[in-house]
Amino acid sequence: MKSKKKIKKKYTKKYTKIPLFKMSKNYSIKFYTGGVDVAKWSELTQKEKKEALEKSWYIRWYFENPKTNKLERQGNMKSGVNRYHKMSDRVEFLKQAKKFLKTIIKEGYSPYEKSIEDHFETENTFITIKDALKKAHDHSSLTVSKVTSNDYYYAKEQFLDFIGLTNQLKDIKEVTKTTVLKFLNKKLKETSARTRNNYKSSLSALFTILENKLNLIDRNFIKDISNEKTKAKTDRTFKKSELKNIVDWLKYTDPYLLLYIKFVAYNFLRPVEVNRLKVKDINLEESLLYFQAKNKPLKIKRIPSIFIDDIKSLNLHLYNKEYFLFTPKNEPADWNSSDNSRRDTFSKRFKIVKDRFNLGNQYGLYSFRHSFITNLFRYLRSVEKKSYSEAIEVLQPITGHETRVALEKYIHTIDADIPEDWSDKIDFIL
Repeated sequence: MKSKKKIKKKYTKKYTKIPLFKMSKNYSIKFYTGGVDVAKWSELTQKEKKEALEKSWYIRWYFENPKTNKLERQGNMKSGVNRYHKMSDRVEFLKQAKKFLKTIIKEGYSPYEKSIEDHFETENTFITIKDALKKAHDHSSLTVSKVTSNDYYYAKEQFLDFIGLTNQLKDIKEVTKTTVLKFLNKKLKETSARTRNNYKSSLSALFTILENKLNLIDRNFIKDISNEKTKAKTDRTFKKSELKNIVDWLKYTDPYLLLYIKFVAYNFLRPVEVNRLKVKDINLEESLLYFQAKNKPLKIKRIPSIFIDDIKSLNLHLYNKEYFLFTPKNEPADWNSSDNSRRDTFSKRFKIVKDRFNLGNQYGLYSFRHSFITNLFRYLRSVEKKSYSEAIEVLQPITGHETRVALEKYIHTIDADIPEDWSDKIDFIL
């Protein structure tokens, strides 16, 4: 029979203490890290690392019994640490949980007066920034559109990347207005005022859920952050000569971008709507495409025969139906990014074209939509001799505008309805 001394020695070897704080006379806090010394993690084999991570990690702590004045072991604290699959994440989480435990003990907490679970509930539960934002996003996906949910997800991931892993594992209540402002200012420098404002809106929506639905923060301070002013912009239409030059050049330099443009030009889709297209949205048998307009249910449009063959050349049947049609890989692929980010990717790609032909900031991918709607409207008016009202009636189901009023406003904005020369009607010559 083994001696008690040997058994005790063997038992204590299983537990690894990370000395973050000095020992207190009335409590002791240690970590169990899967039976290994994390300080020697690099020396372990892959098998040993895997076995350690398959075990439950936890805080093993002792507190002085007021009746016996002796340290007694309390219930193990996991607090969600085993949700993490990397050693560094688990250690950082345990550090933060230990910090929280030490803080409440200093504030007078005693496990002999109430359980640690009760205290966590009273204190609105320690939960990491990463986990809290995930909970908020999961909750949002139950009530918002898939498009909006994707925007929330991307904003969340970008913010987490910005604050770094160490901060991700801190309590959600430690997020400050200053931190969010630094993130938004960074996005303003990297993108635009509009994109920055979109990030703010998405994060604010998640923090509102944290406050009102999950009760994990006291107040959503992001809603107090003002939006940056954005410049109203209407992209100019192209001259026919400019269109010809662009098309001729793209045929040889970037045919993939040219196909992207054809969806904008021939199907009158907005660039952001093109970016949402997936392989499954293209029905070549019936020449139909399905697309998601912003805050609208799924819509259907005819694919004009003028570029059906171009689409067929992609061999879409070879790709996963959930793949996005247009990606940085120049072929359908998975692309985990927000609407704004995907749109900006192709806008930057088109900037090469703009620089090549000295087009300037007043031109963008939207210009193709404006140009082809203008071209079709003027054809209906001048060639088919339709009245303004008749032209609008023919045009509306093609462009996909929800109402006649919306289309008329659009036609006015892009100045598509230019009257014929009126010189012969002037009876006084200067």
